[in-house]
Amino acid sequence: MKMMNAAALAGLLAATIGAAPALAEQSELSRILFGRSYNDNVTAVKVGPSWRDTDGTVPFFVMKPHPVRVRAAQAEVAADAGLRDALELREIAAKNVIWVQTAANGGKIVYYR
Repeated sequence: MKMMNAAALAGLLAATIGAAPALAEQSELSRILFGRSYNDNVTAVKVGPSWRDTDGTVPFFVMKPHPVRVRAAQAEVAADAGLRDALELREIAAKNVIWVQTAANGGKIVYYR
């Protein structure tokens, strides 16, 4: 019985490994249900007049940005090709970026209008 379970498990594992490349592409149904998955280590946060920071994680200078800080963030976007491509994929113009923060895992968090 144990041998049969091991063989079934091995067969299931082999089928899963063979199907892994097919699962890399996101299906249309999952885009509708869960939103688009970008997998580029960039998080975009839209900040607007009606947006409220309910948990206190966004600094005040993001809510009321200083022009010098905005220009520095936009220059960082212009200098980083990967970040520029990630924002283009999300249809976010570089002129709308308020602040770029580097996360603990090396990813980028982009606050934009």
